[in-house]
Amino acid sequence: MAIDKTRPVERIAVPTVTYLPETKTSKTILLEPYHVDLLPEYCYVSREYLISGVAAGEPFCTRILLRCPADVTKFSGFVVEEPSHLWGGTSIWRHINRWLMRNGHAWLEVDSQAPSALGKIKNIDPERYRDMHFIPGPLADEFQENIPFVTDATKESLGEAYDAFKSLWWPATLQSQEIIAAASYALRSGQLGLMATRVVLSGLSQTGGLTRRFITHSAPHLRLPDGELPFEGFIPCQSGGAALPDASGGAKIIELLGESEFPSVRFPCGVSGQQKGTTHRRPDSGSFRVYEVAGMAHRESRYASAIDVKRWSVSKPAGMEWSTFSNSFIYHAVFEAMLRWIDGRAQPPPSATIQTIGTTDEIVRDEHGNAMGGVRTFHVEAPVSRLVAATPRGRPNWYWGSEVLFEAEKLRALYGSVSNYRQLAGKSLVRQVESGFLLPADAETLRRETIETVDF
Repeated sequence: MAIDKTRPVERIAVPTVTYLPETKTSKTILLEPYHVDLLPEYCYVSREYLISGVAAGEPFCTRILLRCPADVTKFSGFVVEEPSHLWGGTSIWRHINRWLMRNGHAWLEVDSQAPSALGKIKNIDPERYRDMHFIPGPLADEFQENIPFVTDATKESLGEAYDAFKSLWWPATLQSQEIIAAASYALRSGQLGLMATRVVLSGLSQTGGLTRRFITHSAPHLRLPDGELPFEGFIPCQSGGAALPDASGGAKIIELLGESEFPSVRFPCGVSGQQKGTTHRRPDSGSFRVYEVAGMAHRESRYASAIDVKRWSVSKPAGMEWSTFSNSFIYHAVFEAMLRWIDGRAQPPPSATIQTIGTTDEIVRDEHGNAMGGVRTFHVEAPVSRLVAATPRGRPNWYWGSEVLFEAEKLRALYGSVSNYRQLAGKSLVRQVESGFLLPADAETLRRETIETVDF
């Protein structure tokens, strides 16, 4: 995807930031209160602010939500900035919150997209958020209710329907890019009670697409009021599209894609997505990597929230279990690799792509039906199931993966004994750590929660 280098550099306006305290009758609206209960355990706090200014030539006011160490001296200086989804939600926080908090990092939700900021946040509590405003446009429900889902279609027609849907996103979010940059300035300038030294922009699914769009449409020309780059790095997740260029100013890019994003995997579910075959693939550079993860679903079901469980209850796949693939541990390792890369401490692993047939996105599979190539994990190197990265039961169930557990007879044929399985699975964990796609602390969790519970 080419960058327009003819547009002159533009410095965003200095934003105004106002603390928005909670009272007995006015509380912060959380669309996904996932692991907010862990904040006190890690000595973290959540603070809400309103940020206002001018973007796309028009005034705006929206909310930002910061989670950081209660003791600012424990703050590492590193922040992950995540825009809220077009129809609400922050999936990056779901996947990396423990890694963030055990390392003293911070996270900032930015409600930069008008449809969800107004249609979800302000709509729930119009008094608390009375000052929020954007350029007028459609609201979140108008998008959420029109996500293409077709059971009787070709892969091509599904892709065309999703392209038409996606084309509506950006006209409805005209101010988003400059608001995202303004939030980065607020983090660095001390307006939020801390001084960030490195900020990475990341999103998942629709906001992965928004992150990609910032790289191609805003990073080349948008600068902070002091002339500096808004971000040191970008991690677009579970989106895809045309191959990304290197980012302006040497900012690092790691693109993360699960097997679930491949059109050939989504087709049986009646859904498409942002990935277009394998067009996102490109050679590595001094500032770019792409990782495709065999067996990984769009969102994690291993650690489900109460909201997730309620959603799933309407349709459990026959003969399957919800996937226990550890998405979040892949995310932990990737974000750690990005931080080390930015800091100049280590190069990330080389790109890893799933094996596909020729130039198609049809995946080459092993004798168990699991994808070959890509980022290798103990889930596929010492398998106890066939992983299904997108569950073919339509919305919302395709988001989560499922698995067909091997019978005891098959496990005995594969491994001979439980002790031999544990030895082989343990070695695969070591290889995953050594390859850079699993952190040692998470490896120990997988030993306890999975390897040591397998019996046959």
